[in-house]
Amino acid sequence: MEEEKVEVQSGSKKFNFKDFDFKNFNYKKYLPFAAIALAVLVVIIILLVVLLGGGPKKVVKNFVNSLNSKNAEKVVKYMDFAGENAWKYSYDPDDFSKDDYKEFIEDYKDFDKDDEKEAKKDTQRDIEDSFDEISDEYKSYKFKVEKIKEVKKLGKDLYAVDAKVSLVAKPKDKEENKEIDSSDVMTFIVYKKKIINGGMSLF
Repeated sequence: MEEEKVEVQSGSKKFNFKDFDFKNFNYKKYLPFAAIALAVLVVIIILLVVLLGGGPKKVVKNFVNSLNSKNAEKVVKYMDFAGENAWKYSYDPDDFSKDDYKEFIEDYKDFDKDDEKEAKKDTQRDIEDSFDEISDEYKSYKFKVEKIKEVKKLGKDLYAVDAKVSLVAKPKDKEENKEIDSSDVMTFIVYKKKIINGGMSLF
C-alpha cells in the first residue's frame, strides 16, 4: 500500500512535512518571535479575565442581584467580613490617602479568623430575619442596579462604587398602602471582589 504524503500548499510552492529537517532546524533563530507571541497571548488572557471575570462594577451588580434570591447564604458569599471590620465607617472615599490604605490593610490582616466566622454567622442570621420580615409584608420585591455612576480606585484591589439602586416591592395587603417604588445612589466599598461596606443599608 502506497504511503500518503501530507502536503501544505503555500502560494505556488508545495511543502512536504516528511522532507522537513527537524533535527538541523535552527530553533534559536525563532525564539525571540516565540517569546513575543507568548507575551501577546498573556496580555490577551489578562484582558479577557478582566473583561469577563468582572471588576468592582460586576461585584456590586452581583451582590444587589443576590438580594432578590431571598437566600442569605448566597448574599454573604459576596461579603468580606474582615474588610467590613477594617473599614468600619472610619474612612471617607472622597478623602482617602495612602496612609489610610496602609492602616486599612493592617487592620484587615489583624482581624481574627474566628471573629470573622462569627461576624459572617451573625450577618447571615440578620439577613435571614430581614428576608422573613419582607416575605411577611410583601408578595414580591426586586432590587436592581439602575446605573453605575462612578468607580474610584482607593488602593490596590480597593474601590468605591457609586451606584443607583432601585427597589420595587408589592405589598400583600393593597389597602395598607405599603407599595415601594424608589431609587437612591449608594456607595459600595469593594475589596478583592467582595463587598465590605454599603450592603447592609439596603435592609
